[in-house]
Amino acid sequence: MIKAHIDIALPEEAAGAAYKIVKKELIEPFADISGEGRLREHDWSLNGRIRTNGQVIEETIEMAGGDPDGVLLKGPGITPTREQVVAALKESGDDRRPEDLSKLATGTPNGYMRGHWLVKGNLERYENPGFSKLIDTVLPDYDGAGKIETLFPAGGRMKDAQCVVPDDDVEVSVEFNHKLVRGPEKLSAGSPVFFKTTKRAEIEALCRQAVERGKEIVFMSKYTVRPELDGEKKKIYNDVREAAGLDRREGNCGDIVDAAFARLLTRPVKDDMTVLVPDPSYGPKVAAVLKAVYEKGVKKPADDFSVCRFSAGKSEYGGLNKTVQTDGFFRVSIGGRDIRVPVKAGDMFEEMHYDYADAVRYVRQVFDQAGKKNYQRVVFAFDETDPFDVPVVKAARDEALHRKRVEGEDFFIMPPDQCAVKMFTDPFSGKTCYAYDNLWGDIVSDAMDLGASIASVNSVILLADGRVWPEMGGAGTAPDLMEKAKRDGFLRYDPVPIIEGLSIAFTQAAAREPENGLLAAYAKGLHDACADVLAEGIATPDLVDKLKSETKTGVDTESFVRAVRIRLTEKLRGPQAAAAMKDRFKNEMREIR
Repeated sequence: MIKAHIDIALPEEAAGAAYKIVKKELIEPFADISGEGRLREHDWSLNGRIRTNGQVIEETIEMAGGDPDGVLLKGPGITPTREQVVAALKESGDDRRPEDLSKLATGTPNGYMRGHWLVKGNLERYENPGFSKLIDTVLPDYDGAGKIETLFPAGGRMKDAQCVVPDDDVEVSVEFNHKLVRGPEKLSAGSPVFFKTTKRAEIEALCRQAVERGKEIVFMSKYTVRPELDGEKKKIYNDVREAAGLDRREGNCGDIVDAAFARLLTRPVKDDMTVLVPDPSYGPKVAAVLKAVYEKGVKKPADDFSVCRFSAGKSEYGGLNKTVQTDGFFRVSIGGRDIRVPVKAGDMFEEMHYDYADAVRYVRQVFDQAGKKNYQRVVFAFDETDPFDVPVVKAARDEALHRKRVEGEDFFIMPPDQCAVKMFTDPFSGKTCYAYDNLWGDIVSDAMDLGASIASVNSVILLADGRVWPEMGGAGTAPDLMEKAKRDGFLRYDPVPIIEGLSIAFTQAAAREPENGLLAAYAKGLHDACADVLAEGIATPDLVDKLKSETKTGVDTESFVRAVRIRLTEKLRGPQAAAAMKDRFKNEMREIR
């Protein structure tokens, strides 16, 4: 009888195609060992979200979250631009507009999933066990790199902003011109409420400044997740480009900030360029890290390390972001206090908060994870001069005192930009957990493989009740690989993150069925078989040249997965059971570079 079900939020595009191969080769043939009917699949694709108006996400989370033994495994999915939503609606003959749909249908499910009351989850990204011994780290060389000038709004996060930290439990809501746009929501004492107005004219001036430089511009924002804040800034940037006679850069042009930051960090280019980051919070941090690594180079930590992101609250990705079309005012109500914020048409307004109880839980999870992995220290990348960060700093010091941890030895409090510079250019020796806020942690963690491979890292959600929900790694949906697959007749997508995500999911299920030795063996076997194939020098083209093995064989996705199946069969059913497969594989393996 199945006790622990695994609910899979199906991946999209090339990741979805790779998952189908993994399912056929590594899941279905071993169902007698792992448990028939253990997996339940849910269509979180853009089309699936639009068809159900986001309800599929709600139903999946309530199904998995409401079951104390449930495990949710999330695959990479599309965070669509407006153009992609319009195209999907048109393709399906749906006459609704994007504005008619739920944000769960048109946005990312991540904030909703991690902030859901059944989840209250924070994210950890770490190196897959044992993979650092198999994969060479090829660190970027900045000697021939061009100069980078990073432009961002002056004044810092608190310019035209307020942060209120009430002493008592309160109810928080936001209105615009007397119409409720957020809440009400109850927050406990000590919970920060932040709100800010970004004036349109300031972003226009910054974009003109970038264009007038006359250099290639790398625009960085999180426009898919914050469409009426970062998304509006991208529209402004394109309007300025168009007015200057330049092409518009609509859609995903590799300018989503976390991907763009990782690319600049790990693949420096020889031309001088302007980096435009239209955000006063993460803009200065991006500038500080790029400046440091281009001057000093990067160093990969010699020991295990992880990044833990504070993602359970309604800050950044779960925050309110709104571009106003008319003059008016926002009213932020915090308990019995009403704060009126006037705005002009075209201005951008944001409000975000987190509950102090969420901060306490996050800090405990960070210390717990570090303890389970025998890490030597935890570094909290929060600014104790920033009122929005202060509650996390307080929670960290209170929890450290309770655990008898010594500041400066067992744990550190560092401003987030300084912490990232340390992590990339002069990492601590010994096992270290770096704890960041959600948005900056997202940006930093995308670059944490430091020239090894996205196959070397994986992500898990740490639930409030102690469960761990894995993700299928950081390979993304890779739509360009689908186009190549249609042309070539085979797929080049790296399936290692999918296999590792499944291994973690089955491991979590096995922990809830401690008497089920077969399930535990299958979960461990997935990881070990994958590592064995990499150790033999077999991998997809993106990874093969980085392997430490003496011989290197680049193969397509299906060949790699079949190689893993052979090793897994040997481990679970014995060498004889895999003999015929090994013979076939010699003739059927597709070698590519």
